[in-house]
Amino acid sequence: MKPTHPLPTDISRRTFLQRSTGALAASTGLLAHAQAEPENTYGVQTPELRSRAEVYAVLGKAPKPAAEASLRPLTILFAGGAKDHPPRSHSHDVLPKRWKVLLGGAGRGDETVTNLYRPQVEADRALITAGSAHVKALSTLEWPTEEQFATADVIMLYQHPKCLSDAKHQQQIEAFLNRGGGLVLSHYVLWNASPALANLLGMAKGKDSHYKHKVITLKLPEPRHPIMHGLPDTFTLADECFWNLQGDRSKITALATSDETVGDKVSAEPIIWAHEHGKGRVVASTLGHFDWTFDDPFFRTILLRGIAWAAGDSPYRFDPLILRGIPLKD
Repeated sequence: MKPTHPLPTDISRRTFLQRSTGALAASTGLLAHAQAEPENTYGVQTPELRSRAEVYAVLGKAPKPAAEASLRPLTILFAGGAKDHPPRSHSHDVLPKRWKVLLGGAGRGDETVTNLYRPQVEADRALITAGSAHVKALSTLEWPTEEQFATADVIMLYQHPKCLSDAKHQQQIEAFLNRGGGLVLSHYVLWNASPALANLLGMAKGKDSHYKHKVITLKLPEPRHPIMHGLPDTFTLADECFWNLQGDRSKITALATSDETVGDKVSAEPIIWAHEHGKGRVVASTLGHFDWTFDDPFFRTILLRGIAWAAGDSPYRFDPLILRGIPLKD
């Protein structure tokens, strides 16, 4: 289907190529590998691909990214760690490497792969190798070093929550945010019951917090927020969400909520939010359990825009990266 709205350049280039390379994508072995490994999806079915029409409808509403010549240099660090769950979930050891390539391009020793679960769209390989202009992307499977805190513009944490049990680590985050750093967090790292952490990040696990693996219906209370611009007011993701978190909700901007039961009432619980602390910006998502979620173009839209927004840049700077490697349904 031909898009009816102006789209980032590489999205329009890939439309025809994607159909003709489906068989080649499968031959990479990624899909076979995913099927061969035992998975525990907690009864949640693998979601269907999103349609080309619905994704183009979202991306076509976004302002065009700025010209490359006007972009400021950014250093982005993706920090993960050891895997702590069954295959195809909590891939803390894989996502930092894949998203380093997505944002910064493929360097020596890097696989030209961005997806965690879906078969790669081979037609996008040259684009994936290129990354994004004026971005230095790094990855680590350890807690960021002092030098990385000092030089990164944005840090994305996809780690075990024990990393935030260290008081020194919380102090480093606070100093990073106070100087104007951007922080993006996904899923398990938020499952840490610390009032001090909730103050830094906007919200975090509380003593009566809950979680569930399911198909989550997300609603956008702030659909005009630049991170969520163009996304449907309501859409679903098959993942695990946390709710009834601790924190001052008046100090966060809820970007996506889910109607969940708290006590004897149903409440619109923040699932993804934005927060400002000191001079810094935070974007946090309780989602990100299953690998397939990071290959969902709507979720990738939120995280990539969240990274750009946290950097104090145009949220649409990385829109051209959203569909790189991701298959869509015609």
